[in-house]
Amino acid sequence: MKLGKHIFGVGLMTGISRIFGFIRDMLIARVLGAGRLSDIFLAAFKLPNLFRDLLGEGALSAIFIPMYADSRHDESFAKNVFSWLAVVLLGITIVFEIFMPIVVWILAPGFADVPGKMELTVVISRIMFFYVIFICCAAFLSAILNAFSRFMLAAFMPVMLNIMLIGALLFSMHMGASNTVLYIMAGTVVASGIIQCLVLLARIRHKHFGLHLIVPRWTPAIKTMFKRFGVSIVGNGFYQITIILGTLVASFESGAVSWLYYSDRIVQLPFAMIGLAVGTVLMSSISNALADKNMRSVYIQQNSSMRQSMMLIMPCVAGLFVLAEPIIRYLFEYGAWTPESTHAVAIAIMIQVFVLPAMLISQIYSKTLYASQDVKTPVKTSVTSLAIASVIYVALFPFVGYLAIPIGVVVSGYVKNYLLGRACRRRNLTRVDSRTIRAMAIFGILSAALGAGLWFVPINGIISLALAIAGYGIIYLPTAYLINKKI
Repeated sequence: MKLGKHIFGVGLMTGISRIFGFIRDMLIARVLGAGRLSDIFLAAFKLPNLFRDLLGEGALSAIFIPMYADSRHDESFAKNVFSWLAVVLLGITIVFEIFMPIVVWILAPGFADVPGKMELTVVISRIMFFYVIFICCAAFLSAILNAFSRFMLAAFMPVMLNIMLIGALLFSMHMGASNTVLYIMAGTVVASGIIQCLVLLARIRHKHFGLHLIVPRWTPAIKTMFKRFGVSIVGNGFYQITIILGTLVASFESGAVSWLYYSDRIVQLPFAMIGLAVGTVLMSSISNALADKNMRSVYIQQNSSMRQSMMLIMPCVAGLFVLAEPIIRYLFEYGAWTPESTHAVAIAIMIQVFVLPAMLISQIYSKTLYASQDVKTPVKTSVTSLAIASVIYVALFPFVGYLAIPIGVVVSGYVKNYLLGRACRRRNLTRVDSRTIRAMAIFGILSAALGAGLWFVPINGIISLALAIAGYGIIYLPTAYLINKKI
């Protein structure tokens, strides 16, 4: 029961963060427009986000938490890792501050064609890059809290960035589109990182131990951690390359890059709320169970997570498949957005949505492997599946156009799921019981049946769409909950 509460709490915070993220993007479009200033901000913001993905968040937690659990929450180990992280981040920041003009030119060479655009981007990027130090430290502090099964505060931190940016944008609205707004937003991003660090650090020092910087020591544990971190960065780097390749392939069809961007945003929303929440909670609980050599607890947590996540994701699959077109129409079909674009995005969603069950199960398997301190297998599996996706992109694009990308995502997603599951079974790290298999089958059938009923619901506006979704949920969720209790 506690596991389910933690997953629900983290999922709720993630959902709130995504909603505020949508509001933030709408305000950016309103305040900065879709021209020179928005280009500069988004380009400058992309670099710290890239490092946040590579160095912080999931990668750092996946490596640190199992080792921390294995050390029986050794405070000296945590302090040493924290100190080394600070040193590495400071070194990276100094290098990028010096070479920022070259970095910006590589990322956005076209900016040089507009007088002053490249120079201002360099300045804003230099300011905003300090965010890397604080957000990666915040990711580490969140990992410590997660290791103690304290999830809510860490899950709330991304919300803080969006709230502060929304506040900055509302404050700047009277200024119009100006360079000053960019400086305000860049400063706000850095300030949000500082505040996140201070809040998390205060929580740790108040509830757990006095975390502070020390003189870094090169120990065998630190050496092992750096090796695993390097492997993880390679895997994440390959993922970024695959995204770039997908964008390059799609760019040969007019409008395809935008269609795929919006379809991915819609499909990723339920995964972010459910899958990332499951991964965050399991990382800590399974790490502690493995440290205690309690395999029964590992199996119970896996099966419980599978049942609960499938119970929630299956209606999302069926609902998005049936309602893809009206969702896109009533969310985006305004101004320059055409019915053709709505149809194109909807078709991409109807294909890509079928990857969600595989992504969720893969999340459980990969977190189990990371918890067992096996970093190489998830990375190798990711590289293999992403390579398959890339081949599908290139091979199918001449025949089905932009739809090659969602097809590649689905196929590679199930390949990854199979490979991770096989690795876990070979190491006796998973046992899917008959109750879980029955539950997943029933949830799938129930979702499909209710989803089929949505075909016959007349939807002629945003209100009727909302009512259809609400009615679907009201019927499905209590039924699925009772089924899960009785199976």
